[in-house]
Amino acid sequence: MDEARCNDSVFGEMSYKHRWYKKQQIGVFGKIWDINIVAKAYLGKAITKEQQESYSQFIKNEKKYVETVGEELKRYINGHLQELAVNWAGARMVDSIEDLSQMVTPKTLLFKQDGSMIMLLDCVWDIENGIGIKLIPETAIGSQDLFL
Repeated sequence: MDEARCNDSVFGEMSYKHRWYKKQQIGVFGKIWDINIVAKAYLGKAITKEQQESYSQFIKNEKKYVETVGEELKRYINGHLQELAVNWAGARMVDSIEDLSQMVTPKTLLFKQDGSMIMLLDCVWDIENGIGIKLIPETAIGSQDLFL
């Protein structure tokens, strides 16, 4: 079965396999990453207006959102260092946002049907679950399973 495709007026060219997706390069932590842009959707359903609005906000304010991801991660790691050290042998304080590129790998920018935007990252202290940072409508951070 071929993948469904759409050319969304806001997201651009997207493919469907369990959700709408495409790859996009985004600069985070001083590096350029290939990140999956994902609009969650049921089979045969279009991308929602709320998802389009959130993605549009991200594109207009990418620098601000990327800075928020860095600051939230830095605050989270430095504030939870003792508990993270249980599963992370090289646990250390984060001095600069660039340090994060050795601790986390941005994988997906997820847009839920209600317009929520969450960045999902792999991390060295929780290889199985990773970490998520909700950026819209409010900021929150925690294990990815809190947001999925």
